Formats: sequence, structure tokens, C-alpha cells
Amino acid sequence: MRKFKYLLLTSALLSAIASPVKAQTQLLDRIESYNDRAIEQEQITNVFQLRDVSPGDWAFEALRSLVERYGCVVGFPDRTFRGNRALTRYEFAAGLNACLERIEKLAADSWVILEEDIARLKRLQEEFATELERVTVKIDDLEDRIVFLEENQFSTTTILRGSLSFNLADAVGDKKAVPSGNLISNEDISSNLTFSSRVALTFDTSFTGRDLLRTRIQAGNVNNFGRSITGTNMTRFNGATNTDNDVTLSTLFYGFRFADRGIAAIAARGDFPTRIFPALNPVFSISTFGGSSPIYSFAFGAGGVVYYQFNDWLAAGTSYFASNTEEPITGLFGGQFTNLSQITLTPTDRLGIAFDFARYYSPEPGDTINVTGSKGSIFGERPFGDSTATSSNSYGLQATYSLSDRFILGGWLSYFNPTAESVPIINNIIVGDRGSRADIFSWAVTAALPDLGKLGSQLNFVFGMPPKVTSNDVTSRRDLDNSYHLEVSYRYRLTNRINLTPGFLVIVNPEHNNSNDPIWLGLFRTSYSF
Repeated sequence: MRKFKYLLLTSALLSAIASPVKAQTQLLDRIESYNDRAIEQEQITNVFQLRDVSPGDWAFEALRSLVERYGCVVGFPDRTFRGNRALTRYEFAAGLNACLERIEKLAADSWVILEEDIARLKRLQEEFATELERVTVKIDDLEDRIVFLEENQFSTTTILRGSLSFNLADAVGDKKAVPSGNLISNEDISSNLTFSSRVALTFDTSFTGRDLLRTRIQAGNVNNFGRSITGTNMTRFNGATNTDNDVTLSTLFYGFRFADRGIAAIAARGDFPTRIFPALNPVFSISTFGGSSPIYSFAFGAGGVVYYQFNDWLAAGTSYFASNTEEPITGLFGGQFTNLSQITLTPTDRLGIAFDFARYYSPEPGDTINVTGSKGSIFGERPFGDSTATSSNSYGLQATYSLSDRFILGGWLSYFNPTAESVPIINNIIVGDRGSRADIFSWAVTAALPDLGKLGSQLNFVFGMPPKVTSNDVTSRRDLDNSYHLEVSYRYRLTNRINLTPGFLVIVNPEHNNSNDPIWLGLFRTSYSF
């Protein structure tokens, strides 16, 4: 069964650190099996060490003699020529070519080459002239490709990657949602079919082969269809970038490996813990709620992450992120911040479980990242008002289980326990006491059907309850009913670089208010990557 994607110390950061110039090194690795660079990597001294080669005729014995005397044939690291089969003539010719080059080098270094071996080589060259010519052509072609890559590569240390998406989206409903306890809104949902785009360029740089400096710039005009359109942030789309098409710096971080199993990263902008922490969510979601547990959503900005894989089944890490770190008044520790720690258990290849604890603080949740990361009701985001200093202890449980390679279940349960760190004041009215507390819950069940219809495609389901205030000392800001999020999307891999993603979601009783009508949203996204 396949290993969980998130168990490989997660995501793009790890693969980039492990292989900062993967596109070029893959080609180089293939070439090494053809030329004399491979000889230095895996010398063998006996042709019988190639356990899947069977003695055939005089040519085999002649080559065996040369190998044993001059050590000039190379096998793969598992001491085979790949597969349980006899050596082909072209593979034999590759070995013979290695011997020829090896003996020529030894002769140039004044080694004594026996006349009987020179005769064997001449006879072998005549017998395998066609195959040797083909091997030589392959080597020349591959070496030309190396030269081309070296002369035309973007940088010797940096890889340029890009992504582009086009989005058709719309929201359908009667009235905008209003907070729990309120009657139906007088404002209609005024939404026409929109067409928007987003482009991002990522520069991945490695200085040691075990580190990664990532710089990403982006531009877009993608509306997230949040509260300004529908009256609630429960409807927000994932991957919505709206810079009015101005180019901005979205990500800047530096990550590196340590002690073989550890990864650390420091970020000046736009980082988040799930770049390293596994979120244990198998779906490709079109919504922000379905993208990951809300426990991760308020940890964003500048700061750092440390994560360590103790063994195959246990890993743990901690992170610290803050917003507005460039302002001298707030800095790293004087404004909004989140300290998030996670323990990840993977007892089997099929099962993954994560436990999270987070400490959150913001002097003004309405102007910074709020308590639930803009994924719940307005009361769940700011339980004591926009300008009331708020802290929160938050807990998360995430899990995923692979029933088979083609069916993976996931889910999460989140609990937030915010506290008013100043006197709650709303509309210039004191509505509570400093130290007021609230309870906020959220849960979801997700399911993914990988490779459905085509390799690399995936059908995704999300069903859950966005963050809800179940109790609050400020009684006017409690959610009285239940909202439900239902989402279906299908990511179809048209080619290795083009994905088509149609999907829809519906919010029932948005803002945890039974007076609100359901809100439907549809999205068709075309994504390109290079």
C-alpha cells in the first residue's frame, strides 16, 4: 500500500531540500549509468556478482576475464542490470564500452596490458560493433544534453517554478447571511459569474543540497467570496489571491535539515506550520474550511518552525508565527502571535494521527489574524468583539486512514478556549468583563478517491461544521444553531502540468443561524504549472 503523502516529513519543503536541482540531477543520474563516472561509484571485480546475468558464449567469458583483471564493468547498487533476466546485447555493449575506456585510461597511465587481452578486445569490438556504436551515440547525445542544461539553466543554485490558474466562480442564494440570533438580512447576494486569474513564480535556491531558500512572488484578482459577498466567511474559496494584479512578495523562508531526521525553517513572510507539519487531510479542497483543520489557520506570518522525526511512527515539532513583525511597536512578541506544537503518530502505513496545542494572542482580532483564522462564524472569529484583546488555548485532533490505495478517509476535531484580555467593548458599550471566556468547536469528515478516472486525478468530499461558539460569557455573541459545510470537487489531471477542477459547496444555516437560507457556490479552476 502507498505510504501517506504527508509522512515523508511533508510537502514541497522536504522534497525541495532533498533535491534542490531535481530536474537536472535526474538526468545526470541516468547518464552516470552509461559512462565512466559510474565506474567510480560501484566497482565490481567479478562478473558473477551481476546475479541476473547467465554465461552464454565466448563473449561472456572474454568479458569476464577482462572484468576480473581490470575491474572495468559496473552494476547497479543492487548488483544487477535491473530485472531478473539475461543480459541484453546492448547492456553487454555498455559494459564492454566501459572496459574499453577503462583499459585505454590504464594504458595511458603506463599500465601493462596483456597482448591476449588486446586480442580479446579487438574480437569483442568486431562482434559488437553495431551495439557499441549505438551506445556511443547515446552517450554523446546525453553529454550534449548536459552541456545544453548547464549553458541554459536558470541558475546553478536556483530552480524557477511557476503556476497559473484561471477561475470561473459564482455564488447563488437569496439573502446575505447575518449573525446567529438575527433575523433575515435585507441585503441580496449580488453575484454574477466571475472570471479571474492568479499567477505565482517560485525561486527555490539551495546552497548546500540540504537547505532551501524559497522566494515567491504572485499577482492575481481572485475574489474569495467571503463575508463581503455572502455575509459569511464560511463560503471562502481556497487559493484566492487578490492583489489587484499588483506583484507582491508572498513567501520568503529558509529551511534546512539537521541531525538527519530534523527540519527547521525561519521565515520573514507568508509562512505557516503545515509547510512542514503534516495536516493529515487527504483532499484537494476548493474551500478554506476544507483545506485543513482550523487549528492551523491562525498560525501564519513571520517566524519559525522546528520538526523532528524520532522514528518511523513518532514525530513532533513546534512553531511560532506573528503578524506585523516589521512594526517596531508590535515586533515579534508585542502583537498578534501563535505558538503551535504538534505530535504526529503513524503506527501503520495506513493510519496517521496528530495532536495539536496552540497558544494565540491578538490585541485586536478584527485587524489581525482572528481566533479561528476566518473559517467560522463572525462570533467564532471575534468572540469578544473586534477591538478586545483576546488570547486562546486551542486543541486539535486530526486523523486519516487509508482503506485502500483508492479510498482514503480523514477528519478533524478542534476546540478553542478564548479569553478576553481586556474589557469587551462593542459599539462603545461594555458587554462583559476582562477574563470572559468562550468555547468554540469545529469538526469535519473528509474522503478522497485518488486516481479515479485517470492516474493523478482525485475526487474529494468534505462534510463538517465550521467553528461555532457553543458558550460565551458575552451572551450576545453565542451561536444558537448549527451550520454545515458540504463540498464535492474533482481534480482531473489533463496532463502532468495541467489540472481541471470543477467543484461546488453549500453552506446550510450559514453563520449558525437557521434564519439564513443556504448559500451555494460553484468553481471551475484550470491550473497550469511549470
